[in-house]
This record gives sequence, C-alpha cells and structure tokens, in this order.
Amino acid sequence: MYKLYLIDDEDEVREGILAKTDWASLGFELAGAFANGRDALEAAEAEPPDLIITDICMPFMDGLELTKRIGERHRDVKTVILTGYEDFEYAKRAISLKVHEYLLKPINFHEFAELLGRLRRELDEERERREDLARIRLQLNESLPLLREKFLERLVTSSVGEEEIGRKFRLFGIGLDGPAYVALVMDIDELPPEAAGDREWGRELLRFGAANIAQEIFEKERGGLVFGTKDERTAILFSDEAAACSVAAQTLAMQAARSIEKYLKTRVSFGIGRVKDRLPELASSYMEAITALDYRFLLGRNRVIAIDDVQRGSGRNRLCYADWEKKLLSALKAGNEEAYAARMAEWIERLKSESPSADKGYASIQRFLVSVMNLVEETGYGEAAFEAGRPFARAPSIKTLDEMKLWLTEWGIGVMREMESLRRTDAHAQAKLAADFIRERYADPNLSLQEAAQVACMSVNYFSAVFKQYAGETFIEHLTRLRIEKARELLASTALKSYEIAERVGYEDPQYFSVIFKRNVGLTPKEYRAAAKEGKLA
Repeated sequence: MYKLYLIDDEDEVREGILAKTDWASLGFELAGAFANGRDALEAAEAEPPDLIITDICMPFMDGLELTKRIGERHRDVKTVILTGYEDFEYAKRAISLKVHEYLLKPINFHEFAELLGRLRRELDEERERREDLARIRLQLNESLPLLREKFLERLVTSSVGEEEIGRKFRLFGIGLDGPAYVALVMDIDELPPEAAGDREWGRELLRFGAANIAQEIFEKERGGLVFGTKDERTAILFSDEAAACSVAAQTLAMQAARSIEKYLKTRVSFGIGRVKDRLPELASSYMEAITALDYRFLLGRNRVIAIDDVQRGSGRNRLCYADWEKKLLSALKAGNEEAYAARMAEWIERLKSESPSADKGYASIQRFLVSVMNLVEETGYGEAAFEAGRPFARAPSIKTLDEMKLWLTEWGIGVMREMESLRRTDAHAQAKLAADFIRERYADPNLSLQEAAQVACMSVNYFSAVFKQYAGETFIEHLTRLRIEKARELLASTALKSYEIAERVGYEDPQYFSVIFKRNVGLTPKEYRAAAKEGKLA
C-alpha cells in the first residue's frame, strides 16, 4: 500500500473525495487529509507520503508552494494538482515543478479512480526497478567503462594537469561546468539483515545500487560525476556556482541518503571536502572528503559530514603520508584510542624489524611527530596537548623502542582527548551563539535555519544535529517556543490586538499565529487573555 495525502481547504470537496473513493482497493492508504499546505508539509517531515493530491488556492501555503517544498526534501513523492482554476500560468508552474497530473474540478470519480490506478502501477514499476536485485546485478555487469573509472580515480588521487583533464573529459564525453568544484565520498554504514548471508557479494551489490541512486541524483540531474574507488567507496565530483556549491552538494547528499535508505534498506554516510576553483584541486578536496568521513566514528552513522564542520583552517598544507602514517593519523583524527594503540604497537614492531639503525628509527619517529603537528595545526585543535608533551625534545631521550611505544601511546591519546574536548566545546559555543542570535531575531518572520547555521559557521545538516544536542529541541521547536512565550507575556500584560502581537513575535499571518498558539498552549489567544484576566492560568 502506498501512502497518500489529500489537501483541500474546501470541506465539501475533501469529504466528498474521502466518501466516494475506495483507497484500499486502488492500492493506497490515506495517511492524512489536510485543509492547508502548511499542515501537510509538517506531517510530511515525520511521515513522507508516496503521493499527494492537493488543491492550488489554500490559506497559509498554496498547493504549488507545497509541491516545491516537498520536492526539495522528498524527491520521490508524486503530485496531482486539483483545482477549479483554468489558468494557464498555474499549469505552467505545475509542469515546471514536475507535477504528475493537473485536474480540474468538479471531479469525475471514474476518471479519478483510473488515475489512481495508473499512479499505483507507476509506483509499482519504480519500486520494482529499484528493489529488483537481479536487475541491479545486470546493471553491475554493464557499469561505466574501466578506462573512465581509472581516469577519474587518478584525477582525485594524484596530480593531473588541466590540459590532460580537458582532453580526457572530451574523450569520455564527460565534464564539470564549474566555476566551483567539490568532491564527496559515500560509504555504506552497515549491511541490512537480508544481505548478511553473503556479506561480500551483498556489500558489493548494495554499493552498486547506492552508486546508481547517487548517479541519478548527482550525475544525470545535476551534471556531476560518480564512480567507484579501489577502497569500495563511491566518489562524487560536483560543480556549481561558487556561492551555492557547498550547500547544493550537502542537499543532494541528504536526498541521496534518504533514497538509498528507502529503496535499498541500508544507510550511508557522506564526507564532503572544501570547494575549489580549479579542476586539478579536486584531488585536495577529495582527500578532505575522506578525512571528513573519518569523523563518522565520532558523529555516528547515516551522516553528511562537511570538512569545515569538523576542522578549522584551510587544509592546504597537507603532507603526503605513508601507509603507516595514514593508519595512525586516521585513528588519531577519529578519536579511536584502541585503534591508535593497536596501530602504534604494530608500527613499533615494524620499526624493530625494518630499521637498519637507531638513527633511521629516530628519523621515522620524528616524521610521525611532524605529521601529528601538521594534523593539529590543520584542525585547529589540540595545540596545547601537543606542545605540553614537548615531543621533539622528549623523543631523543628515550632509549628503547618499547619505551617509545609506551610514551607515544600515552602522549597520542592525550592529544586526541584534548582535540575532542575542544571540538565539543567549540560546537557548544557556536550553538550558544546561534541561540543568542535566535533570541534577538525571533520577531523576524523571515528568520531561517540557514541564517542560524551561517551565524554558527556550520552547514545546515551539521548545525541541526549540534543545536538539537545543545538545546534539547530542534531549531523550529526552539523558535516556536520563544515566540509563543513572548506572545503569552504580551497577551497577559498588554491590550495589544491579536494581530499586533502576531506581528511582534514573527508571524505575518494572524490566522496562522492563532492556529500555532492554540496547538502549543491549548487555548486561542482570545481565550488565553480572558483566562489571564480571571487569574485562571496555572
């Protein structure tokens, strides 16, 4: 059964459709019936439908605005516009928003039932196409040519000049329009239970299916490039205008993650590098994306992690690390003490067997210390712990590699604990800064989540998670609570009209203010004022 929302502000129309339509026999479950777009959009945040049938002209939010908003967050939802307005401009806007059908009132219920039948069949076909593992296997055998894959991986892992990039792009019939470029890395978090029987093949199959969905969203719709990597992850190269590139990449990554979870029943995480202004710099952005993905250990699974959310500084002075350095630094960045200690023990044993002299052993130690210093400077955290250990002065005084292992393990754990403590403190401080900004600007009807995230210098996705952890409520819940608290105060202590109070607390529409007030307080503004005068408020 597919979930369906019906939205129409005319009670007679809405109730007539409800009474005359046998939803279950047509393959649909009526998940909600609403009188305006705002209530439907709010419900869709908690339970996205598969299909919405909506009127155009409604209070608070019209049907076209609802279609646009839902399409931005839930790209798979189909829309049928239902209206009595034979206005070509409405039809053009509906077409531009990818509305599936445009129907005029009064409704012919026989034709309406036939339409629902067609939509159900289309939904069945889409679900079968995405969920049919046999079809995914066939697509796996017909994946992108090997030469294209090899070139794109070389583009993000080595130095490739602009002339060669242009030549190869023409050869493979691909490209990135620019003028700004960013790299993303996608990785599967865990296998669903049904794939556990054959973990190796199940992971490969799901990785390919997830890459197909990412390819549809990033490549087919937005002109990006999607390809597999040797470490069994999916790399994405994306371009846009400089001001929009980072936000667009994060938005598309969130859409891809939702679609992958819906159709493949598995979760993925994304790492996103910094935006660059030249194609050859995508290699740097790609390394930053991998670094961002390493923070999944701290932040949890099913995340879209931008490098600027977890590191400060430009990241332009990156060292070229050897394999053993990468393993140690990866554990250090992720804050994984057990992994760091284990990698350190392995490395010291390797030094014992491979270093031909004490000088070369100390040289390797010094190289590692420089790598850690570079990491600390790059992230902007942990300088105090690094310098307090006086590592460059301490290392030469240690006489054996076994003693060196104990000291480097203890010292490295101290550095990572300091980094994590400062990172959490910094995120808390930025969230508080945003909370103060919201308290100052709550009366602005245009105050948005994006503005608050910009004040905190975070991406929208990361800020939402940090702010909820800080405030114990989402941005919308926090803003609504502040507005309602102020409205209660003004209703109880002033003679201002309800519409004047609505304007003062950030609501342009007095009717909507009244709806929100009653939803949160249990009384209308008029009832609340009367109760306050009679001293009946708790």
